[in-house]
Amino acid sequence: MRFYYFLAFLVLMFTIIVSVQWYLGKRAIRCINNSGFSARKKPLLKVLIVSSIIFLNLPLFYTFAVGRPHEPLSPFIMYPVVYPYAIWGSSYVLIFLILKISDLFSFIYKIFIPLQDKKQHKTEYRVRRPDATQDSDRSSDLPSSIGKRNFLKIAGKGIIVAPVLCSSYGVFLARENFTVKDAEIKVHGLPDSLKTMRIVQISDIHAGLFMGKKEIREWVKKVAEIKPDMLFITGDFIASPNDSISECLDAVKFLSSFMPVYGCLGNHDYWGNEEVLTKSFKNSGARLLRNEGEGFIFNNTELNICGVEDPMRSTPDFEKASKNLNTGKATILLSHNPNYFDKIKKYDIPLTLSGHTHGGQINIILPGINISPARLITRYTRGLYTENRCNLYVNPGLGTIGFPLRLNVPPEITVIRLV
Repeated sequence: MRFYYFLAFLVLMFTIIVSVQWYLGKRAIRCINNSGFSARKKPLLKVLIVSSIIFLNLPLFYTFAVGRPHEPLSPFIMYPVVYPYAIWGSSYVLIFLILKISDLFSFIYKIFIPLQDKKQHKTEYRVRRPDATQDSDRSSDLPSSIGKRNFLKIAGKGIIVAPVLCSSYGVFLARENFTVKDAEIKVHGLPDSLKTMRIVQISDIHAGLFMGKKEIREWVKKVAEIKPDMLFITGDFIASPNDSISECLDAVKFLSSFMPVYGCLGNHDYWGNEEVLTKSFKNSGARLLRNEGEGFIFNNTELNICGVEDPMRSTPDFEKASKNLNTGKATILLSHNPNYFDKIKKYDIPLTLSGHTHGGQINIILPGINISPARLITRYTRGLYTENRCNLYVNPGLGTIGFPLRLNVPPEITVIRLV
């Protein structure tokens, strides 16, 4: 059944990709036909439009034919080919929507304005007899009216550029703006000896095409500078089965040389070989907890650390993970998917750390409106959630999935203090 859902999703995505770009291409060609360009230039511009759309989709064709590259390519390919595809791919649906909304307003305008002009003309005719002076006054208002309409047309076309500019910012700047965020989390009955502990949580690294040596080096440096007492990585080390994990493992090995590192698997990690991944992390000095738990001593006080499997790809089992632990001690649970929080609240776990959502990667905040794609899959999108005495912190991740951009959701390194 899951295969058929996936197949239906692929068909839907293919239909959207082809139909929307086909519409935009035809609309651009229609604009050229209606423009003032010479008959000689128009065919050249049409060829340029079609060639540009084909060029911008070359990485997509390559992915379908060969597969997704497992690590960053040469800058001579990334900047002129891959990144333009990412910008265009994350913009054209929004451009399509803007155009259709613009068409709707134009349609309403064309119906409403003539009716209003007709009504105004009748009113003027009843009130006063039109003469030559009035006709000249009315004609003098015409250029002003035309100017306003031309301004609105130009402004409307300018709005179309906005998605491209926003996507460019999200791809080239916001995506690599690794941000350190402090979070104080109140834990009921926490021993004073644990209140000095500093915990760092990162999530959703997605090592591969858009998370290579350069990007990994940047967030590793920031984590090392914080010098936490413990590092938690809440899953999704890779994005696809072909992604290389070697650079990520080198980073984990480096960090685990001077701090304890614990992690759990995310849904994307099962697409590769999770057994090899688990063994590799053990060899790097870290510990992946797969329905497992262990005690950790800090300031002569024991703390339970548990990790569960991802519910999308396996079966999480907190009872198994905490089987040999002292349940009277404070417990921190690692669960990649924040939706598992609803099932384990009954165990009164003080703190659950999750990822998975990426915070939606895009978050549009308007008065009374908070739009995030993450809300389609969970009510726990990012940040701290508290219910009774149970806390959940959802880290928005370091990497990206789908298109490599972030808008108003910076990649986050969370520094947690228990109080």
